[in-house]
Amino acid sequence: MSNPNIADEMRKAEVEPLLPIEKKLIAWSLGIGITLLVVLAVITRLYPVTL
Repeated sequence: MSNPNIADEMRKAEVEPLLPIEKKLIAWSLGIGITLLVVLAVITRLYPVTL
C-alpha cells in the first residue's frame, strides 16, 4: 500500500469554479487588507517613531 503523491492527486482533480460567496469573501478580505495597509501607512507618516 503506497501513499498517493499530492501532485498526482492535484492533477487528477477537476477544476471547480468559485462560489459567489467565496468571491465576496476574497473581495472583502482584500479590501480590508488594503484599507488597513493604507491606514497604517498614514499613521506612520503622521506620527513617526523617534527612538
